[in-house]
Amino acid sequence: MVGLMNASLKGRRALVTGAADGLGKAFALALAHAGADVAVCDINSSVSAVADELKAAGVKSYSAVADVANEKQIKKFVDDAAIALGGLDLVISNAGVVRITAPTKDSWEKTVDDFDAVIGVNYRGVYLTGRAAIPHLIKQGGDLINITTDHIHNCGYPVITHDHTDDCKWKDMQRSPVGGNGFDVYDSSKWAIKGLTNTWARGLAEHGVRVNSFGMGATATPMYLGFVGDKPTPAGTMMPADVAAVVVELINEGPQGRTGDCIQVWAGHPTFLRPVGLEGLLTARDLGR
Repeated sequence: MVGLMNASLKGRRALVTGAADGLGKAFALALAHAGADVAVCDINSSVSAVADELKAAGVKSYSAVADVANEKQIKKFVDDAAIALGGLDLVISNAGVVRITAPTKDSWEKTVDDFDAVIGVNYRGVYLTGRAAIPHLIKQGGDLINITTDHIHNCGYPVITHDHTDDCKWKDMQRSPVGGNGFDVYDSSKWAIKGLTNTWARGLAEHGVRVNSFGMGATATPMYLGFVGDKPTPAGTMMPADVAAVVVELINEGPQGRTGDCIQVWAGHPTFLRPVGLEGLLTARDLGR
């Protein structure tokens, strides 16, 4: 049995969706190596092999095949995971899909199919996962983390720029991408997650639950590499394990850490936990602390 790399999350009971590969698997492994017990789900049955890896790291694990967009399947998985681990105090809603859309060219049938598929997983799935987990989280407090995209961000177009101020922590940083043609449904699903994160952060603060999101840039996952296809992998593409380490760092901020933040992890920049964002973050004053 492989020993724990560190015990910073020992005693935590975590759940990760979309964990058969890519970022979800990296998140689950990072949590396990930090000492947390971890439940994982995916629509791919290979998620059971990930659970075996987690157990080999010396922690409890539970896995199930579940579609996050299916209200019965995700509710059962969350409740069963809480039983298997003895509770839940850490949830990462990672499951997501992308489809390229062309509003001026797509057929009506493709338009509706793409919308249902992307919104179903990316927004409905995140919403249902969180709603199923909240009754467990509020019992002892904890963390709820949603995964978005670097197409949306806190400081810079299209939200607000602070280039003219001396104290903007982001003013010298290269601008993040802002989506582009082919991402209307995908980006709107991720903007919805940002709004949900902020609202839940307010509503759950009194229960000791922090709610944050990560705006992920290009990461070397099967989904992204499949999207790139035969083209060379763009320079600066991040590795899942490096991104997962930043997520663990956020969790280790503890109960008094940030909440309501959308943390940007952009391709081409050093991968680290960035300063608290200037836009969209819930401050202590907002939360009555």
